[in-house]
Amino acid sequence: MVSNAQIGELIVGAYHKVVTDAEVVSYNSRSKEDGEQMEIDVVAIDSSDGTQTVYACEVVTHLNGKLYSGTPDTDNWSSFGNESYQYSLEKLETKFRSDHGYVTRVFDDADEYVFQLWAPYVVDGILTDGLEVLSSEFQAEHGESIEFVINETYTECVNELRTLAADETKAYGEPAFRFLQITEQLR
Repeated sequence: MVSNAQIGELIVGAYHKVVTDAEVVSYNSRSKEDGEQMEIDVVAIDSSDGTQTVYACEVVTHLNGKLYSGTPDTDNWSSFGNESYQYSLEKLETKFRSDHGYVTRVFDDADEYVFQLWAPYVVDGILTDGLEVLSSEFQAEHGESIEFVINETYTECVNELRTLAADETKAYGEPAFRFLQITEQLR
């Protein structure tokens, strides 16, 4: 379901629909719980091989290498660069905690949960170091890590979509993949 999805989210949804073979891809999923202000950019559900895997994806498509800009509310991430980096880590920590609560409640019978951050460009160094700490803390708290589909890995995933789009004519109902099919099959 495409509901006010941004282009970066559509790319992630197309990847999960076409590559991971997710049966369901949902954009900008929000909780119905009173007082819970959360949104997951992309939720994908793959139930192949008798195992249900729920992907909860946060997508940041800023092309300048930064994730979010703002001022942090705490000093939890103060050793990770400037305020923008600290705010990014704080915001992602909050988002992934909310994501975990949502998907484990709504899809409580899933066999596996995969949490991913997708971004085409993240400055390597202090910010990526902070992301690794965030993933380690998330792993310790929830038993699952956060996968980072960033930089070269993001490029590899998009290139995989492009390769499939060059050979495939089937419509998958995913606008980003359809766009790639058109551009990859120009005559």
